[in-house]
Amino acid sequence: MKVILTQPVQGLGEAGAIKEVADGYARNYLLPRKLAVAATKGSVKQAEAHAELYARRASKALTEVQKAAAGVTGKVVTIRARAGSENRLYGSVTAADVADALQQQYGITIDRRKIELGETIHRLGTYSAAADMGSGVNATFSVEVAPEVAGAHGKASTVSGTAPAEEATEPTASEDDFNAEPATEEEAQEGAEANPS
Repeated sequence: MKVILTQPVQGLGEAGAIKEVADGYARNYLLPRKLAVAATKGSVKQAEAHAELYARRASKALTEVQKAAAGVTGKVVTIRARAGSENRLYGSVTAADVADALQQQYGITIDRRKIELGETIHRLGTYSAAADMGSGVNATFSVEVAPEVAGAHGKASTVSGTAPAEEATEPTASEDDFNAEPATEEEAQEGAEANPS
């Protein structure tokens, strides 16, 4: 019996495919589960039209994916991170960090689960990464992990150039001057003589 698949069937084909199957398989499995319909002249023409439309859409989607992959391929994504001795990071750079950096630096949105790092990043340096863009298309790019840049007050700043949140609670230089202890014993004695209690 000739049938037209309405849904993908493992081992048989994709939706819209016209297949010749055993009569019992069609009547007892495919048709009752609405996985296929019997092929008639009208339904075959309709299926062929759907298959052509599906092929055009798939081709257009593949072109868009390839264009997006070309936009990512060869890019260098820079991530600023705190590092200690021997260029070891305090923590590691994850696929989520790379996805955020791609969005901020190039305006490219890729799901973090689609980004594969060649190795776990625990040190400063340049690493290779790949992104699964879909439809079997992959894009390769580089991830450069650089030390944080010192801000205006000698403090390290983040990628966006703003100071980390903890810095806001630290006292400013003028507050330090009022609360400072005398630097030497002589200054302490002079202060005690000037303010006898």
